[in-house]
Amino acid sequence: MQTTSYSLGELLRRAKDGSLTIPQFQRQFIWRESQVKLLIDSMSRSYPIGSLLLLARKADLPLTTRSIEAEIRDGYPSDGTIPDRTGTDEESYILDGQQRTTSIARVFLNAHPKKLYYFDLRLMLEAHDREETSWIRALRRGKTEPDRKKNNRLLRADIIRDQARADIYVSEYIEDSGDFPEFQDDRTAGRKAAARIKGVFETMRNYKVPVVMLERDSGVESVCRVFETINSTGTRLTTFDLAVARFYPKPDLRGLWADALEEHPILKAFKVDGERVLQVLYLVASARNNKYPDPTRSNLLALTPDEINQEWAKSAMALADAYRWARAYGARPETLPSEHVLVARAAVGSLVQNVSGDSWKDDDLIRRWYFNKIMQAGVSQASNYRIGQDFIVLRQYAEQGKAPSSTDVILNAEMVLHLKPSDVRYKSLQNVFAMTLRQDLVSGHKIDSESVLHDHHIFPKSSRRKHGLSQRMLDGICNRVPVLEASNLSLGEGYPEAYLGDMVVRARSLGTLGDLTRRLRDAMIPGDPGETTWAKAFSVEQFDAFCRKRAELIVSRVREIVGDALRSDLLADEELVEDSDV
Repeated sequence: MQTTSYSLGELLRRAKDGSLTIPQFQRQFIWRESQVKLLIDSMSRSYPIGSLLLLARKADLPLTTRSIEAEIRDGYPSDGTIPDRTGTDEESYILDGQQRTTSIARVFLNAHPKKLYYFDLRLMLEAHDREETSWIRALRRGKTEPDRKKNNRLLRADIIRDQARADIYVSEYIEDSGDFPEFQDDRTAGRKAAARIKGVFETMRNYKVPVVMLERDSGVESVCRVFETINSTGTRLTTFDLAVARFYPKPDLRGLWADALEEHPILKAFKVDGERVLQVLYLVASARNNKYPDPTRSNLLALTPDEINQEWAKSAMALADAYRWARAYGARPETLPSEHVLVARAAVGSLVQNVSGDSWKDDDLIRRWYFNKIMQAGVSQASNYRIGQDFIVLRQYAEQGKAPSSTDVILNAEMVLHLKPSDVRYKSLQNVFAMTLRQDLVSGHKIDSESVLHDHHIFPKSSRRKHGLSQRMLDGICNRVPVLEASNLSLGEGYPEAYLGDMVVRARSLGTLGDLTRRLRDAMIPGDPGETTWAKAFSVEQFDAFCRKRAELIVSRVREIVGDALRSDLLADEELVEDSDV
């Protein structure tokens, strides 16, 4: 990495000759006029405007780029100070700073497609000292582009780069315009006023823009890390962004991904990134080419256009199938524990379909293996290594019938009581709840994989303030139950002793107590509603006991799913530390 600076002239020269280009993953120019004016005003005062982040063009990462959004016209600049160097090896990608670079080019190269920038010389003597930007004017472009307008009061912005001509224009305006009668008898004051304006122009001509230049041998990971660290918008540079620029326009990954989201709405619902399709596609290609399945950024960017064109549609469809499969087992966009298993499953599904023409059949073994994977402590989002390992295991099962081995799931009631919402096992248990619910707890309406569920607090959150209940326990998984939206609204901030008691009374009167009992069992609500004192177990005084009983039911439900892999007699790798109630 090198740090340097470009003078205004050097920056404009590179903008004009096309050696500064914008990768396709960058957004379009979006700055408002007020932002452009503030930038130019800051330069006129030698204020810092931030560094440009550039990457020298890399032979092993030839990104497709577009030009700066500025219309460079023939004959500009009129002073001929910017030589044409099109075709040189100086091309650099703008990773951060395209809004600033484009703004500077539009103003000082007279390159805005619809506007002309002028500097109001009279206002410069008034507003500039007050740190206002009103002296910078943006006028609609007409048939002519005069150097000066309004009795020479307005000077076109690009003219200031020609010092001799700009100085003459400033002096002529001060002396001959008639706007300054006070200078007729005090020529020294007039010269000082002209000198102030010329000084502002000189400051802009001499302005140095800081530049951080990533060298040609910078790896892809380094490029992404630096971009994410320095980028002023906080934008994350994804592998898919790089791939869009790497392959555009053939194939047009952005267009392919838009079509995939339209064809497979579940991908949009789960906010899946286009990188996942590339990972699926790469795993399929690695199997065909007998390569180790390691879907790193570098390997994804090394895919060929032919591989993408041939496998994209199948890979996108297989990925959508994998997400539908996860949804059938309780996953929702907000509760998806991890995506790496789904990428591996999609790749195997696509590969098996390509090889045999038959769909990869799901069974209880894969379901148990899936829950075993997502119930592991510390497992969160995808790592390339895990994706590759899961792909190997699932491919061996699909093609050879070799059953995937399972790791012990270490979970007991005490652990369940202490799970935080940020823990992946918390989300996994939410999947367990959703998967086993057949009817809404309150209404009895059918629940399927496409139902929108709300995570209801059984004891209301206000119990902390009103009754001193533990905030940690109130937010814990043991105090949550998925219900339909209407049921969540109807329960509101009610207490379970009351609303569960009312549900039992209503069920007895309608003769549907058996149906309610089944719904309560599916929701893992403890006790027998047939007992007359059952609702008393949900009083505020019984809150801790309720949570512990429910934790035991949750562990039992997990055991039904993962079988002998569940170990409740072991401690997790990390000792549990109780949080202080807050």
